[in-house]
Amino acid sequence: MNSANDLDFYIRTVNTVSHKTRLYLNSQLKDLGLTSSTYFFILKVGDNGELSQDQLFKLIYLNPSNVTRRLNRLIKLDYINKEKSTIDGRSKIIKLTQLGYQRYVELKERLPQINESIVSSLSQDQLLIFKQLMANMEAGLDELLQ
Repeated sequence: MNSANDLDFYIRTVNTVSHKTRLYLNSQLKDLGLTSSTYFFILKVGDNGELSQDQLFKLIYLNPSNVTRRLNRLIKLDYINKEKSTIDGRSKIIKLTQLGYQRYVELKERLPQINESIVSSLSQDQLLIFKQLMANMEAGLDELLQ
């Protein structure tokens, strides 16, 4: 590393790509009332039918207050219901409303194209390498966080 700009090259590059991905995702989901920080909730609850709030915390890698804030936004949009569990009255069960389910169906139709668009500048060989690199980086970061 020869210059001051190189001190944080990897961090800066990952953050920049992540930021641009979120901006693009936000633009593609705006008409659904979803954002890069809320679509995942609809997707995961829809995929599972229902989730406890604790299960959602574990799936989303966010602190509980951020999850609660985003859930409250989705409740206000009438996309999600939060009910007391019939098994454990202390826990909450998250389910999609009818409108939330409609958004889930639209999201499932739209995400493959959005996903492809984000990597459209890569060749098939580069895509394979990219997937391997991302898996290796994620595994390495998991180790660092333990």
